[in-house]
Amino acid sequence: MDNWRKSSYSGPDDGNECVEITTTPTHIAVRDSKAPARAILTVPAGAFTAFIEDLKKAGWRKSSYSGPDDGNNCVEIATTPTRTAVRDSKTPTRATLTFPTPTFNLFLEALKTSPSASPR
Repeated sequence: MDNWRKSSYSGPDDGNECVEITTTPTHIAVRDSKAPARAILTVPAGAFTAFIEDLKKAGWRKSSYSGPDDGNNCVEIATTPTRTAVRDSKTPTRATLTFPTPTFNLFLEALKTSPSASPR
C-alpha cells in the first residue's frame, strides 16, 4: 500500500503525530505514524466510513467528574450502538481511544463495583 497520509489531527511536531491512512478501492489501512513499519490495521472501506460517520453523529459529552474550570477537565466520551470513543477534554483534537460499546460498559460497571473506586 502506497500513498500514506498523516491524519489531519497530527501536528507538525513528533510529539503530536498519531496515525496515517491510505486507501484502496475496497479498504482503508491505518498505521502508527511514529512506527510505520509495525502493524497495520486494514478495514473494509464501507465499515470505516460508517464508523467515522457514527462518531460524528454521536456527539461528545464531558465526564460527570469534570468540573467547570480548565483544571478539572477530564475526559469526554461519544457513544454509538457499537462503539464508545474516549478523548482528553483538554485536547480534543488529539488521539481518541475507541472500544466496543459492550466492552466499555462492562469496564464502567467493574469500576463502579470495585472497592478502590470510591472517591478519595
